[in-house]
Amino acid sequence: MKKIGNGFLKYRYLIALLLFIVGVSFQLHGSSISNWNNYGISETSNHTRGVTINDLDGEAEHIDVQKNLSDWISLPPRSDGTIAGVPRMIRSDEWLVQTPFYLAQANSGNPLNNPNYALSGQNMIVAYNSPVWHISVLGKPFNWGFLFFSAATGLSWYWCFKILAMLLLAYEFSLILTKQNKWLSSIGALWITFTPAIQWWFMQHLGDVVFYALLMMVSIYHYFHQENKWFKLLMASFLASAMIGFVLVIYPAFQIPFAYLVGAFFLIELLKAIQVKKLQLFDWLLMGLTLLVAVSITGYSLWVSRDALTLTLNTVYPGSRISVGGGFALAQFIEFLQNVVLPFRTPSYMNQVELATSFQFVWFFLLAIPFVIKKEQVWDNLFGLFLVFFTTLLAVYAFVEIPEIISKATLFSFVTSNRAWQAAAVSGVFASIWFIGLLFRERSRHWLSLLLGMVPALVLFVWLINNQSLDIHYISPSASFIILGLFSLTYLLFVFRRKMALLPLLGMILVSGMTVNPVVQGLDVIENKALALEVKQLKNEHPAALWMTENGYYYQLPQMLGAKSLDGVRFYPDIELMKVLDPESKMEEQWNRYSHMRYLLVDDATSMENPSPDVLKISLAVVDLEKLQVSYIISNRNLPELFGENRFRQLYGPDLDGNRIFEVIH
Repeated sequence: MKKIGNGFLKYRYLIALLLFIVGVSFQLHGSSISNWNNYGISETSNHTRGVTINDLDGEAEHIDVQKNLSDWISLPPRSDGTIAGVPRMIRSDEWLVQTPFYLAQANSGNPLNNPNYALSGQNMIVAYNSPVWHISVLGKPFNWGFLFFSAATGLSWYWCFKILAMLLLAYEFSLILTKQNKWLSSIGALWITFTPAIQWWFMQHLGDVVFYALLMMVSIYHYFHQENKWFKLLMASFLASAMIGFVLVIYPAFQIPFAYLVGAFFLIELLKAIQVKKLQLFDWLLMGLTLLVAVSITGYSLWVSRDALTLTLNTVYPGSRISVGGGFALAQFIEFLQNVVLPFRTPSYMNQVELATSFQFVWFFLLAIPFVIKKEQVWDNLFGLFLVFFTTLLAVYAFVEIPEIISKATLFSFVTSNRAWQAAAVSGVFASIWFIGLLFRERSRHWLSLLLGMVPALVLFVWLINNQSLDIHYISPSASFIILGLFSLTYLLFVFRRKMALLPLLGMILVSGMTVNPVVQGLDVIENKALALEVKQLKNEHPAALWMTENGYYYQLPQMLGAKSLDGVRFYPDIELMKVLDPESKMEEQWNRYSHMRYLLVDDATSMENPSPDVLKISLAVVDLEKLQVSYIISNRNLPELFGENRFRQLYGPDLDGNRIFEVIH
């Protein structure tokens, strides 16, 4: 068994490459895009209704384990392409916004400014780091598939590349933390990659930021620990790519904490290299060149996006917010127990994405560190100690407000308490891997210090559970105690039996993280829909035609298929469009925001409202269709009956969902 494991680790890059080729060949991905079946577009090309299961338990009071297990795997795939797991409705930022952006790019040539978004188009660097034919794509390797292949293959490339590359990077980073402990690093690779917070945010900001942070730290480490100049050039190129990608995530709430983490890692490695006199003129020149390349490409990308960024920063929502931390309750300390339940039951009081954190042991070993680390070991374990300190600092920030002047000076004014807590969840995993590696190396077990050190945290956790600090209708106190018991046992096994602890830890990783995103094949759930095929046919016949959707939730559909449409999701307002709809800017408070743009045709004058901060509902006067020169409308209403047959001609429908396509008669 050990021989097989060593062989697997030895050839891990070749195995990852083969898995990548297989995954992309079968167009496998982890998107929850199948939820479009439940969002008003379910009729397939053969006129049957597509079905997507996204909640195996429904409204059941308790998890039906047997039913979950039997329904979890589907071979052959379900009609929506799902092979394992369930698409997550709560991940609407992914399946309703980001993935449609990526498909819209693939179906329109991946332009920097996609002209299919309303009248002015939309900058796609700002729009969730979408794939673009632009030099900035050097920092986005998981987007490359969209540049050369179909939308379905591009989406598969994204997911397969990102998950496999993150596993490899997490393994390499764990080797650094554990000082080359291969077995612990193997678990570390899974532990980091399948941290619940990362998986629930995998296609969004946290997944990106952690990926780039790992790539930067691994590249920095190997740069300073290798003599071969060609290898150093390779690491420098990886580092430049990661720096570009990291900055262009453009989500400071996660970028700021991880920038501190990467900065500390670089500074420590640099000082160690200087101490042993490893740096030569070549190294200083190459480091300078790496920084110059990364800054130049990033700066150029931001410069060509300056108008979009200016409009984004000046929006009413989200606008510029100043955070000073604080606001968390003690109950947050035990919310990690819910990680094993989140993939299987949907909470009613908060969404799974916000609740997701990690299983990490910092609160158990924090007080024991002064008794475990000897003075002469501090320098050798400096980054590990920083991880513990930084995790604690992020947690304190979530609970305690700091003066605004300090918040601004440290850039934590961009970091909300929730995001600091989730960043702490990830850095806590890093710190735990480091500390467990230390225990594996230490012959003196310090078991008494370790046991006494965990008592305060354990008492706090038990007290919080006993006081029903968690929603007992979501997770019962008995279930919480069982999970806490398993978690505590895992830590104790690391203290006393070391390798025996890997099995229960692997179980927690499997249940809480590997079950979050589904395994899905292909994009037939979009591309093989009767409505989509009709839209594509009309788009091919009239490529310059302007579309819109009304009275439905399919406002991203036309652009996904390569058609030009008035609606969709915008990170900043379309000023040209608003000059037509609101020439005197009387409704700027409503439209100047990040928004899901939805239309409803009315006989009255055009008006706007915000049912929620990120939704712009436009009641569009039917007479304004002439001004906008709209050619086609997708709707689930009978528009000729409502507004007159002299205005609309029905071309399609009603289908099984009640959807129709109308041509506007001008």
